[in-house]
Amino acid sequence: MVDWTDRREGKGGAKAAVWVLEQSSFEGATEAASESRFALSNGSLGIRGSIEEMPGADPSTYLAGVYERTAIHYHERLSGFAATTDTRIPVASGLRLSIVAGGEDISTGEIVRFSRQLDLRRGVLVRRTRWRLASGHLVDVTAERVVPFALSAVAALRLTVESVNFSGTLRIVSAIAADQPATGQGDDPRIGAALEGGGLATEATATKDGPAALSQRTRNSAIGVVCAQTHEMEPLLNALGATATADGVEEIFTGELREGAPVRFEKFIAYACGDQDAPGMLDKARADVRAAAHTGMSALMAGQTSELAQFWRDAGTTFEAAPAIEQALHFNLFHIYQAVSRTPEHSVAAKGLSGEGYEGHYFWDTEAFVFPVVVLTAPSLARQMLEYRYRTLEAARAHARELNFPSGALYAWRTISGAECSAHYPSGSAQFHINAAIAFAIRLYDRATGDEAFVLGKGAQIVFETARIWMQLGHFNHRRGGAFCIDGVTGPDEYTVIVDNNYYTNKMARMHLRYAVELAGRCPSARPDAADVLAWRRAADAMYLPLDAELGVNPQDDTFLDKQPWDFAHTPADCYPLLLHYHPLTLYRRQVCKQADVVLAMVLAGEDVPLEDKRRNYDYYEPLTTHDSTLSRGTFAILASEIGRPEAARSYFEETLFTDLGDLHDNTSHGVHMAAMAGSWLALSWGFGGLRCGDHDPTFSPTLPARCPGYEFAIVWRGSRLKVSVRANAVEYLVTDGPDLSIHHFGSELVLKRGVVRHMPVGTAAERT
Repeated sequence: MVDWTDRREGKGGAKAAVWVLEQSSFEGATEAASESRFALSNGSLGIRGSIEEMPGADPSTYLAGVYERTAIHYHERLSGFAATTDTRIPVASGLRLSIVAGGEDISTGEIVRFSRQLDLRRGVLVRRTRWRLASGHLVDVTAERVVPFALSAVAALRLTVESVNFSGTLRIVSAIAADQPATGQGDDPRIGAALEGGGLATEATATKDGPAALSQRTRNSAIGVVCAQTHEMEPLLNALGATATADGVEEIFTGELREGAPVRFEKFIAYACGDQDAPGMLDKARADVRAAAHTGMSALMAGQTSELAQFWRDAGTTFEAAPAIEQALHFNLFHIYQAVSRTPEHSVAAKGLSGEGYEGHYFWDTEAFVFPVVVLTAPSLARQMLEYRYRTLEAARAHARELNFPSGALYAWRTISGAECSAHYPSGSAQFHINAAIAFAIRLYDRATGDEAFVLGKGAQIVFETARIWMQLGHFNHRRGGAFCIDGVTGPDEYTVIVDNNYYTNKMARMHLRYAVELAGRCPSARPDAADVLAWRRAADAMYLPLDAELGVNPQDDTFLDKQPWDFAHTPADCYPLLLHYHPLTLYRRQVCKQADVVLAMVLAGEDVPLEDKRRNYDYYEPLTTHDSTLSRGTFAILASEIGRPEAARSYFEETLFTDLGDLHDNTSHGVHMAAMAGSWLALSWGFGGLRCGDHDPTFSPTLPARCPGYEFAIVWRGSRLKVSVRANAVEYLVTDGPDLSIHHFGSELVLKRGVVRHMPVGTAAERT
């Protein structure tokens, strides 16, 4: 069992307040990770939680719609290799400030008091800093920041500056600065890119006839972006006007600072982006920033609080006798909610908009891990995630042709624009299971929302086009009794690549094909050919999913069980993650798993797998899994709970829960881990709560985790909000909003009436059979 004594409090002194994440001391060594944790976003705009007046802080700001495109260079380029990569890069920062009090730049002083709070119910970041200057003067700075969900690319900052022990002059310089470079390529493949002259170039500054603004454009991807700023203050300061600088634009304000008389300074910024030749971006940014200032900081914060109140009504969780765990659940859910795009142009990147890890790319874990949380807690946002996949369907068709498939669509393994960006095809393009993950998400959306307008239209097109790939990738193998085999693929475990009959891939492909057959029967128009539907049904029914007779487990692929196991006993602790210390070929020839593979198949598509088979698979693959991917532990928590391993389930749950609050993989500085955050909620609801979303109604088989007197979670299902409360003596189901709801509790059907609590007994793992 991992000792969580220090990690539960988080690095940097974060306290276990259930609804407020607080850092009570400034620590330069861990500031980059803190900036990720305290980042704010609305799915279109993301700003790291830096200290506005501190030089050297990382004020990186990201727009979902701004990325650079750079050529991928190979010494030996072969047919179909990805030609370019998309890289999300920082845009001009609109929150750069300097404060000079009594003639002294306060950032040259010493921080003697510090706190930074992220209020998860208000969506507001509040920082309080006391600076001691060389003269002995003390200055208090309070900064309140919000990135409104209701406005696409707007942020607002309220700065309160107060003298503690002197009176003197005050000078505030408010800047839009384009001096934040993208992270360069280094030895860690998880962050950085070689832009080779790419990036953002400053085109113009606008200092007259409206709010000050800065225009930029990417050098290769033909994207333009404008940032505009405006201010409100009390008392009124002297405005010296806007001037262009070497790296942007700045406005200077001067006045007096008196002891006991705080100065309130509010800054509003707005961004507009699009095709670099599109007209009107400057006008839009200026109009949006004026509108935000007219609304006012207080109203923007009130609107944020109101929207979050609705979210927490639909997604509230508790975990009794463990406030740090409850806080972490709230923290993770908050980050997921703020990362989801409110428009169909974008989805949720691996790091959201909190950092530059993985170049800002979207992967399969968006649909396999993040999407289930969103569709069950904020279903209206879930549709936007699927709309993004529909918008990039044509790019998926083009990618299929690049890999020599004459028909169908294959989604890029990693992308922003929709084009494949993976330069390493064995662990990239070969992961065809991304198609099944997207079909899985559409199927779950179908079950949870009943939105047939989308599902039988755009959703069905995606499912049909992606299903066609399986029929070209696989074949009926007479040497295996006519079983449908899928060759030359990579599953979720990237330490084993280009294999035949990866179990996870085959299992998910079967689910995908069967769902395609179902949709074909439901679609009123645009149905696929009857021959296609028949082939899909035959392939699904004949899918090769063997059980090893000697070990009683499902082989991860045709050769995995024949390999020599990895020598864990003689692997130094500082050689993890293995991918940073061993050549890929060294990993490929051993039985070692980067993350859950067969175990994930048991969770996502294991409805027909006997419980005893799940136990054997868990017991076999657990000691072979390094969990070098943050996606892994949440999956193990779910299966451990299902098979009756409460201590292991609790341990894995906590490890995925505190991935970022504890910086357990030492790379939270790259941005927070969206899929691990999602995995913590899934471990609670799918693991401890036994929630499964099969073909019809949701099913539950709740048990209590180790050392937990009770917990609660809620889901939204077809317009009904269902609260599930689990304690030692009973499970309570309560529909608080929406129509009556049918569910299953350990296989027994229950019809829940709105407002009427239904009490049922807590079960055991044996009852989950």
